[in-house]
Order: sequence, then structure tokens, then C-alpha cells
Amino acid sequence: MDVFLEQLVVKKKTGMDFLKIVGLVLATIIVVFLAFFVLPRISRIFSTFGVFIVVGALYGAWYLITSLNIEYEYILTNGEIDVDKIIAQRKRKRLITVNTRNFSEFGLYHPEEHNGRSYDATIFACSSLEDPNLYYAVTEHPKYGNCMLVFNPDERIVENAKQFMKRNVIK
Repeated sequence: MDVFLEQLVVKKKTGMDFLKIVGLVLATIIVVFLAFFVLPRISRIFSTFGVFIVVGALYGAWYLITSLNIEYEYILTNGEIDVDKIIAQRKRKRLITVNTRNFSEFGLYHPEEHNGRSYDATIFACSSLEDPNLYYAVTEHPKYGNCMLVFNPDERIVENAKQFMKRNVIK
């Protein structure tokens, strides 16, 4: 029987994300102020371009702020997990594709257990690092080397993925 499951996980905004939003809004306000009040006093040519500068600044701020809306999609197909990053529902990027048969470790993620260990790459594709239902998988990946994937799949994906894993891998 073929297995095909999908799950969409929305990344929660962090304090740094909110700081970026506030910074972008403040920068846009400064650019609008300069374009409408300072540049026209320097030269009349700048007053014509001021409208274009304002429109560009507003569009750029909107584009960058909405780019902070990130979702992760997990697709399990017959033991192979694809993890995609979706940015503002307009851009999709494949983060990693791993086969659960190649996992060397799989279990609930506790950061303190991984402090002394080194990985060639660590991919965080989860809603938040504080989420209590985070899982990790360690695998040897052709592109990333010894790689750890941290994600939060639902029970359907976990149970179906376990069917394809080696028994000594599950923690």
C-alpha cells in the first residue's frame, strides 16, 4: 500500500521578526518623509521622483514584511520525507529530501541532548523551537553530510514514517 501524507506547519514569529517589522516600518516612514519634505527643497527634479521613491519604499516594505510569513510543508511518500519552505505563499524552496530508511536516529527533540554533538548541517523546519512536539532525525545526506532535521510532524506522519525505519533507530 502506498503512503502519501502532507502537513503544513506555520512558523511562529519570534521577537527578532517583530524587531525586523518595526525597523522596516520606521525606515519606510523616514524614506517617505525625506521624499516628500526634504528632497523637494533641494531641487524640483527630486520632487517628481519623490512619488516613485515613496511607491518603491512602500512596495519594498510590504514585500519584506510579508516575506517573514513562513510555512513548512512535510510530504511523506513511501518512506521519503520532503521538506519545503514556503515564503509568503508566493515562493517555495525544497529544503531537504530524506529517506526514513537511512535515518541513524529519530525521536523527540531535546536540545540539551545535542549540545556536545556536531553535525555538518542542522535544518530547523518547525513552528517554534519551544514547541513540545518537536522531532529530530539524523541522517547521512549526499548534499549536507551528517545532517540533523528538526521538525514537528503530526502523529499520522510519525506513525507512517516509523513503518519504513529500522527498529534500532527510534528513540
